[in-house]
Amino acid sequence: MSTRSNSQPESRRARRAAERRAAAAAAQARTVPAWRRSPLLAITALIGGIGVIALVGVILLQGSGPKVDSTGLVAPKVTIPAELASGRSLGKADAPVTLQVWSDFQCPICGEFARNVEPTLITTYVTPGVLRIVQMDAAFQGQKSSASFDESVEAGAAARCAADQGRYWPYYTWLFANQNGENQGAFSDARLRAMATSAGLDVKAWDACRATGTQQAAVKAETQQALASGVNGTPTMLLNGQKISGLPSAPALGAMIEAAAAKAGSPAPSGSAAPSASPS
Repeated sequence: MSTRSNSQPESRRARRAAERRAAAAAAQARTVPAWRRSPLLAITALIGGIGVIALVGVILLQGSGPKVDSTGLVAPKVTIPAELASGRSLGKADAPVTLQVWSDFQCPICGEFARNVEPTLITTYVTPGVLRIVQMDAAFQGQKSSASFDESVEAGAAARCAADQGRYWPYYTWLFANQNGENQGAFSDARLRAMATSAGLDVKAWDACRATGTQQAAVKAETQQALASGVNGTPTMLLNGQKISGLPSAPALGAMIEAAAAKAGSPAPSGSAAPSASPS
């Protein structure tokens, strides 16, 4: 047998063996993660992992304390004298004229009253002891939304919880300074909490008050009472029992207050309700 004929089968066997080894090596390479095959990918994965750990740490730290989002809040231009306040009322309990105001914190016309008319009434009639203003809840706007978080009810409850700390009126001014459409998130939980901080509340106690649901139920109950008494829009006012719908100007409302005071035997300064509050 020649040497050439013996070497051919051996060469074929060697090639087949080499091919099998190459195929096995390729298969093994496919099972190795990409980050192990490439140092750059390994470094990228390591940096990404560190970033995820850091993000989780930040989230956990935030979860351990109050989450306050004050983005976009506007400070109120109106300051209400604390000595005039008693719960949701302003003025002397024995004032000859009482103005009850049914409001929704999402109602834009209620905002106009709070920012541009009420300050004049406070200066001209509440401070001298002629007028007492009583705020009432008529949380209608939130009912137009299908969201589970009713911004009208929650804003009213938030203000009532502020009243528990003697801070209803500072919180009231923050709410009306930060209206931004109806059912659009202006009174989301985060923004209500940010306003609580800005209004000087003990946020932990305020949170606990809201968590009971008692004040939300009170807002809803007062809203139903308003409907039962014929209040079906905001703002609606009762001036010594006389119903006023919509928003009269400060001079027009001042004239009504003066007439009511005169009728009660305590005339107020005549013609003094000129507009004085700057638009917000």
